[in-house]
Amino acid sequence: MEWTTVLESSAAHAGRARHRQKSLIKHFGWEENNVATISNWLFAHLYVSSETAARHIPSSSKDLDAMMKELYKEENKKAKMDIGDIIRVRGSIKVFREQREIVASVFYKVEDPTLDIQMARMLDLPYMYRNVYDEPFAIPDSFKNASEGKNDHGMVTQAHLITQLSEKVKVFLMENKIHNFYQRELESVDSLIAIASSPVSDCKAEPKDSSSSKQIHNIFKEAIKVLLEGGYIFQKGPNQEVYQVTDQDKDLHKRTLSIIQEDCKRQKHAEKGCHFLYILTCVRQSFGSSVRETVLRRVIDTLEGNSDIVSTMEKYYTAF
Repeated sequence: MEWTTVLESSAAHAGRARHRQKSLIKHFGWEENNVATISNWLFAHLYVSSETAARHIPSSSKDLDAMMKELYKEENKKAKMDIGDIIRVRGSIKVFREQREIVASVFYKVEDPTLDIQMARMLDLPYMYRNVYDEPFAIPDSFKNASEGKNDHGMVTQAHLITQLSEKVKVFLMENKIHNFYQRELESVDSLIAIASSPVSDCKAEPKDSSSSKQIHNIFKEAIKVLLEGGYIFQKGPNQEVYQVTDQDKDLHKRTLSIIQEDCKRQKHAEKGCHFLYILTCVRQSFGSSVRETVLRRVIDTLEGNSDIVSTMEKYYTAF
């Protein structure tokens, strides 16, 4: 079959064609030396059969206007997206009122008939979940408002001070690889005391001789409570003054793995694996009822990230 394209057919149209090319260059931001590339692109995308050209395109429209209409039509086809289409999105994270917002700057449909792109993405997901998606999100300091957590007099609120101290304690425990600690030991660290001793706006006035030490003690107590609720630390045994660091407690990790390995050998758990709540019950029998779900969740995520266990379905885990 013979193929042709709609071109300017006379010298009278040459000046008008040149004017339209300049308009395209200005509209789309193309460089002057890309005119040949533009013409080649139009030729590649807008060729029509000579048998249908006369039937579908009037002779008066055989100019750049007709080609532009076809171009817009092709672009609209590519821009149209339906449910089930694979798209690639690029953008940035915006923080507004302490909440994350994803701003998509570029998105387009992906032509992937051989599923190569999807397979490559699936191979990247384990790394992304382990190092990015499952990590707790922290708003970078550069995004935070300098006056956040402060009142009109420039003093921080007690809630903000507790959150700030809990983050600093978390970093301190991780950097020094501390396995367990007493609260009074944290109260002797100069860098932590410097934060806890900051004046707060919503603290009631007390006698000067007791206000400072009592405020520091209460701030540390509340910061530790935040870490307990988050599962970063836990308590075990009769001595409730000692706090264990979840990520550094090897006995907890070994016991959790042993529970899953042993129970998955039983016929009851052979197919699905062990349920999260069943594992939690067994762990509490060994370490006490003070072990929270958030603690076991961190342990499970660590074991799964190390490929010691795998998730068979939601909240079910097995080990090989």
